[in-house]
Amino acid sequence: MEKYLFYCLALTVFALMHWAIYQWLLKSLLSKEWVKRVRWVLVANFGVLLLYFLGRYQELVPYRIHAWLSVSVGFCFILFVCAIVYRVLLMACLLLDSKRRDSLKRGLDLSVGALALGYGGWGLYEGMMRPEVRKVKLSLEGLKSPFSMVQISDLHIGGLIDAERVKVIVQEILALHPDVIVLTGDIVDARIDKIQEALDELKHLRAPLGVYYVLGNHEYFHHVYEVLEEIRRCGFCVLDNKGIILKRGQEELVNLVGVNDLFGKRFGDLEPDLELALKNQKENLPTILLAHQPKFAFTIQLDQKIDLILSGHTHGGQIFPFNLLVRLDQPYLAGLYQHSNNTQIYVNRGSGFWGPPMRVGVRAEVTYFEFRPK
Repeated sequence: MEKYLFYCLALTVFALMHWAIYQWLLKSLLSKEWVKRVRWVLVANFGVLLLYFLGRYQELVPYRIHAWLSVSVGFCFILFVCAIVYRVLLMACLLLDSKRRDSLKRGLDLSVGALALGYGGWGLYEGMMRPEVRKVKLSLEGLKSPFSMVQISDLHIGGLIDAERVKVIVQEILALHPDVIVLTGDIVDARIDKIQEALDELKHLRAPLGVYYVLGNHEYFHHVYEVLEEIRRCGFCVLDNKGIILKRGQEELVNLVGVNDLFGKRFGDLEPDLELALKNQKENLPTILLAHQPKFAFTIQLDQKIDLILSGHTHGGQIFPFNLLVRLDQPYLAGLYQHSNNTQIYVNRGSGFWGPPMRVGVRAEVTYFEFRPK
């Protein structure tokens, strides 16, 4: 029921965005013949978007075709931003005399199409680029010897994140030769039987100290227990409110702790429980916490010792300037932050994308950490 409520809300938001595009942009341009045709394209886009959302859980169209329907989401985003820019500049024109105002409006009418094409074209180009490897060096209090870790997050396997793209990302990770690999949620975003080939590629992830996984919110939408079973078949260790001592031989390095996603509270199952996860924590070792959503940091109690939190979820906003909206829900957007005197948090921008294969100003990333003694 929760997932259908989410998509009803999403469709309402997108309907309002389409209305705004018409009122703020197209209505001002209706004297032009080409705009009359674009008006029907806008109506068709909403129809495609509706089919896309319905197809998330109903077999309405073939799987691969459904994946490409996600472009309608990006098309709506782009036109909405262009409509806001156009409207603001048009209102600024009112401050000018009539002659200059008419001249500037003609320029705006011509440039808004170029803006939409350039914005959308770059979004598709950057969205399909392979993730950037971001190298981060961090010192941990209590760490005795250095080690390396790779984090990926928000891969969203399913749709346009297929076996070929997963293969490229896996090869990119293995080339870094990390000691340990962590996956911080939203790795799976489709039914297991639809993405088996891509998961077979993911199975090639291996590291000397292991591969560790925590749930994101999207896994709850796709028979979460089946997802967990398949992840374990991949040979990965699921940290579902669990902690382990990461060791190199007999040497103990860090407490590596993982919690289920905050969405578990709304789902009514597989809820996060940090107290349980920290049950076997060794106080003399630094503690790294894997938690999908950055705002989980604010649930940590003062007596719970966490040195570093690794999160994802935000995609860094994915399509600028929607990072401004993401900040309304998540306090940390992308990169490294000092959460408290003793706790830092790093937010991965996502190794894939959700919905449209588009990113603007926030390229996908694979994060390579070099941990050193403090």
